[in-house]
Amino acid sequence: MRARIFALTSVILSAFLSIYLFGCDRISHVVQPDAVTTSIETTLKIGVIQPSNTFTTFSQGTETARAQINSNGGVLGMEVVFISRDNQPVATEPPTPEASVSAAKELIDMENVFALLGPVYSTNAVEVGPIAQQAQRLMLPGSSGANVPAAGDHVFLITVPNPFQGKVMAGFAMNPDELGAKTAATIIEEGDVYTIDLVAAFEAAFQANGGEIVYSGAYTVGDTNFTGLLTEIHEVTPDVIFCPGFQPEVPTLINAARQLGITATFLGGSAWDDRERFLSILADNTVLDGSYYPTNFSVATQDADVQEFVGNYMALFESPPDGIAASGYDAMRLLALAIETTGSLDLMAVRDAFAAVSGYKGATTISHYDENRHPVKSLAIQVIRDGQVELYKVVEP
Repeated sequence: MRARIFALTSVILSAFLSIYLFGCDRISHVVQPDAVTTSIETTLKIGVIQPSNTFTTFSQGTETARAQINSNGGVLGMEVVFISRDNQPVATEPPTPEASVSAAKELIDMENVFALLGPVYSTNAVEVGPIAQQAQRLMLPGSSGANVPAAGDHVFLITVPNPFQGKVMAGFAMNPDELGAKTAATIIEEGDVYTIDLVAAFEAAFQANGGEIVYSGAYTVGDTNFTGLLTEIHEVTPDVIFCPGFQPEVPTLINAARQLGITATFLGGSAWDDRERFLSILADNTVLDGSYYPTNFSVATQDADVQEFVGNYMALFESPPDGIAASGYDAMRLLALAIETTGSLDLMAVRDAFAAVSGYKGATTISHYDENRHPVKSLAIQVIRDGQVELYKVVEP
């Protein structure tokens, strides 16, 4: 009798144990996170590649946009969070391609950012572009090099591209109602993608309009003595000198030119719009008077969207924004717009929405993107008077 009861109890316990183990096995399959659960994103991580001691207004522009977006509820309800990396190892030297590549890889591979804002220099951006493209991350640099987006369909310029800058400045120089120039000298920074690209665009447009390039020269980063270069330019007496490079070399070069008796009008590029630093090199900036340069932005533009940007920027940083800041601001705003339009974080869908941008108004206005992922937008020509920058005119595309 006891044996029968024991046997029956064993059968019942075995049955219960089988049911329990089967149930646990089913539960374990149900709760596997890789199988059926999806994490709910609460933050949107964006990588920013920013040199620590030059063009710092780029990241200040991005921060102005981030603060504005987050105060309005974020992007698809997500708070925008920046993860920044410095690509300028030596404060007194330009940011490097090597540091830029390292920053991009760390931001993508280790931080898993959704997109990259920056870098600023075209020389760095052309090296980072292929990394962003391979990872299918949108890259929105602050640079204007025409070939930067050639890395692939995830790279878009924000500022006015060099071909348009060069064409406008050549036309401005030759216009009989402006400078009426017939001859020009050009100066690049040796090995710099941006100045080489922009000078080539200027020379092509100038010559196409019947002008003559009477001299083409170069200096090297860190040069402080430009006597040889400027003596050769003085001998050919150009009407204008197109020198679109960076501070501290360019202000120093212009000062040396005036001391040698060169009276030609100096024309620059958008790199001159690192305004605070550009105007900090010389003790007397009136030496720069009568020089002109292009940018994609002016604080003098009386437009509600522009003035909203100016007001928000000044509230954060207590100084007026420049064209570099405008590019950073628009980069973040355009990215948020593309994500909101898509309604998701699908990388390809957001890329497609970005490419389809039309009629954007922010710090600047973008009509649309062309087939090269260059923005079609207006250009502001600035003039230096009494040692200060002023808006001269706006040129539409």
